[in-house]
Amino acid sequence: MQLDHSQLQRYSSYQLVLLANLSILSWVIIIISPNLFSMDIQLLLLLTTVTVIGIPHGYFDFLVAKKLYSNLSNWLLKFILIYLATSLVYLYVWTVSSIFALILFLLMALYHFAVEETMNLKSSNHILMLALGSVPILTPIIFHTDDVFSLFSILLSTKLHNPEISILHQYLYVLTVSIIVFTYARSLTLLYTLLFINFIFLPPLLSFILYFCFHHSLRHYLEALGDPKLFDKKIPLARYALLFLFLTIAFTLGAIFMLSTVAQVSLESAIIKYIFITLACLTLPHLLLNIIYESKFS
Repeated sequence: MQLDHSQLQRYSSYQLVLLANLSILSWVIIIISPNLFSMDIQLLLLLTTVTVIGIPHGYFDFLVAKKLYSNLSNWLLKFILIYLATSLVYLYVWTVSSIFALILFLLMALYHFAVEETMNLKSSNHILMLALGSVPILTPIIFHTDDVFSLFSILLSTKLHNPEISILHQYLYVLTVSIIVFTYARSLTLLYTLLFINFIFLPPLLSFILYFCFHHSLRHYLEALGDPKLFDKKIPLARYALLFLFLTIAFTLGAIFMLSTVAQVSLESAIIKYIFITLACLTLPHLLLNIIYESKFS
C-alpha cells in the first residue's frame, strides 16, 4: 500500500490528533491520579509501545537498502550482515565504555530527530535543526534531572552525580528554542508547544513514549508509505508487518528473559537496559543508511 499526497496529508493529520489526544489524556491522569502512572505501569507501557510501534519502524531500512543496493549480487545477505555487524560493533563499544556509548547515542538521536523534524520544511538551517533535535533529548534532562540520571545510572550500571540545573537555565532554554521555532519554522509552533508541555510536566518515560512512538515512529511509517521511490505498491504490507511484529515480540521476550534470569538483573533494569541499549545499537546503522539514502535521492 502506497499513500498518495492527499492520503499522506490526511493520515498525518490523524497522527497529530492521536498524539494530541494521548497527551491530553496523560495530562488529565497526572492531574487527577498521578499515582496511576507508577514506574511499573510506565515500564509496561514503554516495553509494549516500543516493541510494537517503535522498533519496527526501522524495518523500512530493508526497503531503503533494496532501493540502494538491489543491483548488487546477494545484496540482501550483505545488507543484513553489515547492518548486524554495525549494531554489534556499537554493542561492543557499550561494553568497553558505556559512558562514551551513551553520549554517542544521545548525539546520534539528536541529529536523527533534527533531520526528521526538518525534512519536510521548505527551508531549514543548522540552528533550527539543533533546536528541534535537542527538544526530546535535553528537555527531560533539564527538567527531570534526577529521574533521567537515575535511568542513566541503570543503563551504565554505575551511580552518577546529578548536576544542578537552575530554574533560570530551564526557562532560558525553552525561551531560546521557542524563539528559534517561531522565527524559522512557525508552522511547528503548536506541535512544539505540545511537545514541551509533555517533556516538562510528564514523567520522562511517558513523554519519551509519546514522542518516540506516537510522533517520530508513526510519522516515519507515513513518510515511507508516501515515498514513491521507496515503496512498491505490490509489496504485501500486512504480511510483512505481521512477520516483523512477530520477530520483534519474540526477540523482546527472549532478551528480557535472558537479562532477568541469566544476567540476574531486576525486571525494571532488564526492561530499561533492553529498550535503550537496543535502540542505541539499531540507531547507528539506521542513521547511516538513511543518510546515504537522503544524499542520493533527496
